[in-house]
Amino acid sequence: MPDIFINYRTGDCEHAAVAIEQNLSARFGRERVFRASKSIRPGENYRTGLSTASSSARVLLVLIGPKWLDARDRDGNRALSNKDDWTRKEILNAMRGGARIIPILCGRKLPRLVAADLPRALASLADLQSLTYDTGSAEAGLDRIATELIDLVPGLVDRTAKASSTDAVHYTNGGPVNGNIVQLRDMSGGSITNTAFNGPTGPVSTDGGDQHISYGDGATHITGKNTGGIRHKFGSKRERGEHR
Repeated sequence: MPDIFINYRTGDCEHAAVAIEQNLSARFGRERVFRASKSIRPGENYRTGLSTASSSARVLLVLIGPKWLDARDRDGNRALSNKDDWTRKEILNAMRGGARIIPILCGRKLPRLVAADLPRALASLADLQSLTYDTGSAEAGLDRIATELIDLVPGLVDRTAKASSTDAVHYTNGGPVNGNIVQLRDMSGGSITNTAFNGPTGPVSTDGGDQHISYGDGATHITGKNTGGIRHKFGSKRERGEHR
């Protein structure tokens, strides 16, 4: 079943509901985010679908726009006070199922809910910390919602997150490493100067001077900027117990 249920009222926050659902579906997978017109397929019982999904969701996002509180039903009564109102029933189903309820205020200047303005069954919504989604800063709002959901819902992974940059220099050593290794990353352009590696095989330098690699028979000497002569030294007497 979906982890995240998008709760909204027809005629209020519909565009926000689509934008938030599509963004979260792209990040976490379509199967993990429920929005009625997307998730209930033709021929399926919508009452069963809404009841099951809202009762089993881990998080229910209550999208609240300027018309949410005062919307009217067919008889002219306030919709939220109607026990058959689906926006109301989905919220209550999620509460009974133990879901985390997060109000999403769809508008920068939209005020927080006040308990006295709500039906008694929904009064606790006024005490819940809310998030804001505003079309003027939609990307920031979507990022904030996704970040909070990742922290709140175990197993959610943002598939659109950029992979961390890889190190610019990689070292592979088949055996134990002796001495210090300095690993460089995120390097582009420029140059490396005056770097020395003082490992067990003698000093290696990247400075502009002579390059010396000295270790037993076959020591290598490179003069100047690696354009001079190369000399190999053979015939040195090995110390006892030394192996190649």
